[in-house]
Amino acid sequence: MKKLLRPGDVLLLGIAGALDVFEEVKDPFGVMARGCHSLYGWVPTRYRRHNFSRVVGRQLKTGDIEKVIKGDEIYLRLTSEGKERMTRVFPLLRLANMPWDKRWRLVIFDIVEIDKSTRELLRDKLRQLGLGMLQESVWITPHDVSIDLREYLESQDLGDTAFVLEVSAILAGDQALLVRKIWNLDALEEAYREIIEEATQLTDMYVASSGRHLQHTEAKEANVTQRERKVRQRYIEALLSDPCLPKELLSADWPAMNARRAVRNLRKATS
Repeated sequence: MKKLLRPGDVLLLGIAGALDVFEEVKDPFGVMARGCHSLYGWVPTRYRRHNFSRVVGRQLKTGDIEKVIKGDEIYLRLTSEGKERMTRVFPLLRLANMPWDKRWRLVIFDIVEIDKSTRELLRDKLRQLGLGMLQESVWITPHDVSIDLREYLESQDLGDTAFVLEVSAILAGDQALLVRKIWNLDALEEAYREIIEEATQLTDMYVASSGRHLQHTEAKEANVTQRERKVRQRYIEALLSDPCLPKELLSADWPAMNARRAVRNLRKATS
């Protein structure tokens, strides 16, 4: 369920605070301004720093972001249009903090083999909305995505081949086991715990050596910086692979918040 992030997506996620960077990015056109430097700690290595101004310029033209001047400093922030686009591209960010109504939504479809592309597009949409595959043509979610699903099915003229059902409970079987299997929570939990361990080690290393003044050779210091960026990139990937299930469906020691805290502490230690 990993999502390939475009540079513009990373910028919007960072400004939105979804990546624990800033709600406003300070002095984006400075060569090494803190906002720009912190933001690029989150950007996958395939994106080069010199592309930053071009990405910012493009997003300003689309109206997704705007410049705000406070004193002598320039900030970027999301516009209402940008926030709306964020919820369309990353719908789970909107659903993540909503209380669970204790109901399940099932999508059942029967699309013939000859229309394989339509079937794959539907599955992509279901993944985007956080649904998990119960069977090949049966998908399930605890999130209330009925409006999003209805709009999509109508737009694709799938009203005769795909159906959305709502049920109040799973009456047989182990619900916790089913949830872990459908959304592969074991792998996601392991990813979060590895992020916590690595981020904590790097934070302790920075703190013990008074922040940036590491007692390393240049090669070792560069390696630490590379490790730091990899941790942040892995956190982005884990975050966007997370189905954002209600807390009632997760274990008491689910590590997502601890991973968020560990990465935030690492950013603070290195800023």
